Amino acid sequence: MSQANMELVLATDDDRLQKRISLSLRVSQWAEWAYDEQRGRYDWESVVRDLDMPLIECLQFFDTDFYIAPVRSLPNITDWSAEDLSTLKSFVSEHFSAVTADEWRLVGAYMNVEQKDCSMAYGICTFPRMTLDLYEAITCHLNNGLMWTDIFEQHPVFSSADVLQTAYNRCNGRSGSNPKIIIKNWSDKETHRIQDIIQSYYKPGDLSEVLIQAQKAFPKRTKASILDKIKRTTARSLYITNSDMYRVDKLVEAYGKDWARIGKEIYVSPRRAQWIWAQHQQRQKVTPPWTDDELNTLRICVRGGIGMAEASRIIGTKSPYMCHIVSHAYTLPLQFRD
Repeated sequence: MSQANMELVLATDDDRLQKRISLSLRVSQWAEWAYDEQRGRYDWESVVRDLDMPLIECLQFFDTDFYIAPVRSLPNITDWSAEDLSTLKSFVSEHFSAVTADEWRLVGAYMNVEQKDCSMAYGICTFPRMTLDLYEAITCHLNNGLMWTDIFEQHPVFSSADVLQTAYNRCNGRSGSNPKIIIKNWSDKETHRIQDIIQSYYKPGDLSEVLIQAQKAFPKRTKASILDKIKRTTARSLYITNSDMYRVDKLVEAYGKDWARIGKEIYVSPRRAQWIWAQHQQRQKVTPPWTDDELNTLRICVRGGIGMAEASRIIGTKSPYMCHIVSHAYTLPLQFRD
């Protein structure tokens, strides 16, 4: 590539980046004005009308670091209001067919709820399972003469009272289809143990060693049950959100390095809490500002398909994480409207 062509590419990148930053700031400011304190989330329908932009495009350009209110943490299905659950289900079903990890980020921005909590709630609402505790509670209610509508009001984990009754009857062997297997709930202690095993033995794309160690730790559970738990826990155990790091940092200020207490506050194991705090400290290390030469080198690496680890080695002064954050602006498509 000639020097003139390279300068043209860099100038184009600068223009695209400036337009993207400008549009992101515009969307974020409108979202701030449309924040609904009563519902605890942004009125995105109002933002869409005012900016004349598609909803998904607004969410893509929304700067998650621009949140004017804390992102809501709703780790349990009982923490969700009926309105929020209804809004979550309608939004996902209307805009996504099979939700990817990046699309869950958009869902979280729309609901102003941590994306892992959105995924959990949507999974329960759309693909609920009859657990042993729920089955026993329903049996007790039936023995006391309660109607299915009354039972559903106390356990609104399924979409309707009829669906709840059908799920119960299948487990009870009263349906023509094969009864569903009732899975014993995993306790918090067992979940923390699984998280520790994942942290110690997980290799990208390989769960074999994690499964072996988990089977040793839980000899009374089936292989299928353990593998299912590992898969459902892996994403949360390995992924750290900015909200996770912010909460742990504030809890360390309040309680010191009492990892057992901090882990209990955020529903993770003490070891996991300590690991999140260590990652936060690593990311908080101050590095010098990016120079023009470093940015130009990173752009060339991105366009050449070079990974962030290798780009970090070539630049020599920036970590792979910092390269990843900065390169994000050069890899996402720009859809700027006049």
